[in-house]
Amino acid sequence: MKRMVKFLPNRVWRVYRGGAELDRWSGAAEAADGSFPEEWIASTVEARNPQHPLPGEGVSRVALPDGGEERFDHFLDREGEAFLGPELAARTGNRPGFLTKLLDSAIRLPIQAHPDRAASRTLFHSEFGKTEAWVVLAGRRIGGEEPYLLIGFNERFDPAVFRREALEGRMEKTLGMMHRFPVTPGETILIPGGLPHAIGSGVLVQEIMEPTDWVVQPENFCGECPLTLRDRFAGLEAEEALSVFHCSVTSEAELRKRIVLPPRVLAENPDAVLIERIDRNAIRFFGSLELRLNGTWQCPEEFRCFMAGTVLEGAASVESGPETMSVERGETFALGAASAPRFRGTARILFALPPL
Repeated sequence: MKRMVKFLPNRVWRVYRGGAELDRWSGAAEAADGSFPEEWIASTVEARNPQHPLPGEGVSRVALPDGGEERFDHFLDREGEAFLGPELAARTGNRPGFLTKLLDSAIRLPIQAHPDRAASRTLFHSEFGKTEAWVVLAGRRIGGEEPYLLIGFNERFDPAVFRREALEGRMEKTLGMMHRFPVTPGETILIPGGLPHAIGSGVLVQEIMEPTDWVVQPENFCGECPLTLRDRFAGLEAEEALSVFHCSVTSEAELRKRIVLPPRVLAENPDAVLIERIDRNAIRFFGSLELRLNGTWQCPEEFRCFMAGTVLEGAASVESGPETMSVERGETFALGAASAPRFRGTARILFALPPL
């Protein structure tokens, strides 16, 4: 029974440009924005890329001791009950129950919304919607513009204008009907299914979400890339697809109170600080922890579950029973439910936790 696994790099093609910060994170000799702006982690989900069809793209690959590799979904088909834990494996069919990724945008992404679970059942015949959250890691100025996020409709929202522009595919006035958030590294932002949003240029986040890739993005273009009707409306009729959007109006203060999740220090000593980014007891869909390690840290029993790790800075060794593993900046891994890991080193690591 494996207690932990390391993943191979898993950059995923998307219609938008970005990824220079991911190049830097992974230690590439040269950093440049391109067509692979996302790193998918502990993924059993295939990317939906009609413009770049590649079977299996998006699914993580486990590094094997002999130098080979295995798809993570195939690994879980064999060892899911032990690795995920019997309860999670039974609920999710030997799947993690979430998807996490690093995303680095060089352009503004289209205005979009993802289905909540009710809409997903009705429109996509899926038990999972796509509530997601962003742990904001960094921002960079591109073309003289500061990084930003567009989230939710403000008091200028006009439903007739939104509908007309969505059907035309040119959402010029709609942009001004959305709240514009400056990028603040360290913030965690919850994007419930149905909430309109768009990530602006120069934004680096770790996303954690329900394990789907459903999106309704009515604009005709993503950057310079044209989007087909299928791309824009997720294969649905346009009016049906637009029902995914929750078109409620909120003030910025009300919206911030609802979606900005305050961090909470769970434990602190000279060797380690453990910070709760997303409380999965409250959110239910997933959870997030940040470990700031400067010595030795034993994972407390209450947090021993399957989790996916992303090493943002530094390096550490991980011990679990007879198994040991070294991880460093630019690497990702997963810990099994029964791993009881001990970390040694100096590192900053983000952990994504499954739903309750």
